[in-house]
Amino acid sequence: MKSHIHKLAEINIKYTPMKNTFTILFILSFSLSFSQKYLDANIIKMNSDTINATIEISTNMFNKKLIDESSFYRMLILVDKNGEKKEKIKAADVKELKFTDFDQKQQLYVNNGKALKKVVYNGAKIKWYWDISQNLYDGSIQHSEYLVDDKGIKYKMGLFKGKKSTLLEITKSKPELVAEIENTVLSNENMMHILEKYENLQ
Repeated sequence: MKSHIHKLAEINIKYTPMKNTFTILFILSFSLSFSQKYLDANIIKMNSDTINATIEISTNMFNKKLIDESSFYRMLILVDKNGEKKEKIKAADVKELKFTDFDQKQQLYVNNGKALKKVVYNGAKIKWYWDISQNLYDGSIQHSEYLVDDKGIKYKMGLFKGKKSTLLEITKSKPELVAEIENTVLSNENMMHILEKYENLQ
């Protein structure tokens, strides 16, 4: 019996370092898959101060245009013309962040407590938000999506209620959109198109 227990202990001792090594290598490879870049941004602070500055962000190593939101959604790092860090601003102190991404598209993020959230669509009748969080294990970015109407009512989208049913509910005052919503594959671009159409209907 003692010999059997001793062998099990040896197996456990040998296995644990391998498991830890795998975890470290996985996290390291994830970190190395991003590279540093810089963007010109417009920052409005919670005290209404406006700052035009260059911020440090990370992009994917294999797709240089793919921005890693984990590099700025909790903390903005401002740099000088040489890329030297000169100031840090907590997301809690940021009211609004605007910049043009590497696809020449305007991006807007707004305050969400201690972090920033992405404004995907900023209409007068409907706004589309992505709350941002990080996976605790690998640090990957996750989004929780929802719509907000002009009365401030929030419509969550997710596992139990998909985009289609949510969009049908929030646009129910315009029945002429029902057929298009039901027959459309709701990619981000298609959903944006329907929201814009709803915005323009009288």
